[in-house]
Amino acid sequence: MKILMILDKEFPPDERVEKEAISLIENGHFITLLCLTYGNENSFEEYHGINIYRIYINKKLRNKIAATYLIFPFYRWFWKKHINDIIKNHSIQAIHVHDLPLTDIAVKIKTQNNIKLICDQHEYYSNWINKTAHYNTKIGKVVKLLSNWRKYEKENLSKADLVITVEEPLKECYISEVKICQSKIISLPNTPLLKYFTQNNIDNSITEKYKDNFNIFYAGGIDILRGISTILKSLELLYNKIPEIKFIMAGKIIKPFDLFDEIHKLKIEPYVDFVGWIPLNILPSYIAASNICIHVPPATHDEVNKTIATKIYQYAAMNKFIIVGQAKMMKEFVTNNRLGVAIKESDHNDLANKILEYYNNYKTSSLYLDTKQVSANYFWESSVKVLIDAYNNL
Repeated sequence: MKILMILDKEFPPDERVEKEAISLIENGHFITLLCLTYGNENSFEEYHGINIYRIYINKKLRNKIAATYLIFPFYRWFWKKHINDIIKNHSIQAIHVHDLPLTDIAVKIKTQNNIKLICDQHEYYSNWINKTAHYNTKIGKVVKLLSNWRKYEKENLSKADLVITVEEPLKECYISEVKICQSKIISLPNTPLLKYFTQNNIDNSITEKYKDNFNIFYAGGIDILRGISTILKSLELLYNKIPEIKFIMAGKIIKPFDLFDEIHKLKIEPYVDFVGWIPLNILPSYIAASNICIHVPPATHDEVNKTIATKIYQYAAMNKFIIVGQAKMMKEFVTNNRLGVAIKESDHNDLANKILEYYNNYKTSSLYLDTKQVSANYFWESSVKVLIDAYNNL
């Protein structure tokens, strides 16, 4: 099948998109990916067998008009032209839209061209977007009032041939709340690739760099929804007790969160190492170099409570002690399997105490089970079978 994937951001990086595309290619499908570029990336590139077409747009302009997607038509017009060009020139048989925006365009094109539509929900979008920083500024709150994403979600996802979500509890939400037919929806956990997340794939120069530190590691988006402030505030309480402590962050900063301003205010610059976005094949080396891996987002909405972030699976695959917050599924996964501990909601004092307790014991005792006993059941090579079967049944 010739599949057009649509991604409303730059690529790479996007681990889930990359894993899905490569798995589909390995099973005989052809993938064309249409995405954005904000800079000088090539307008066309072949990447791991994926034919990538990039369309340029100024990043600031994109963020402004994308936020008003349900109010003004400009961003729809921008995307519609480029999608139609790809459809006409590549004999596309299926459109695979990543995340909720642009789904309405895909629905119309599906009808006009008699092709299949796959809607891949990386998060419970209508629930998630209301918590974002840009929807909670003065202007953003007005835009939010005028943007009925819940209605948009119901109207458009119901017309898909296949809806993909990330965990079973979210799948049940889509069935009960969005009224998606049970036979048209699957859950595909964002599990790690076995070929990358193994001790055989370690860059020794990275582990050597951090060998004299007590390392806490986080990978992912860096914004107000990820609990980063809680971690930074805990460092302020810890560096006198753990002089060799180092908080390593890998990922992209999502504005308006000002990471470096917060670090400066807390006077913890020597104890933080921001390495930026790193390729998926390098990520295991940073995890291997760490003593504790962490993800403590506030558990304020379904998107957090009813999913397990891919980083949790990645940490477990590398046999690391994990600290999570009160997000329901992640807390249950970590604590029930004795992979680590959970802290009180957004409580940097509790986090500091949990880190210090582990620091005082990790050299002399085993505080948890060998995570490989659990992580063996959570690798992409097994998880992706549900996606391949769903495509074969379209």
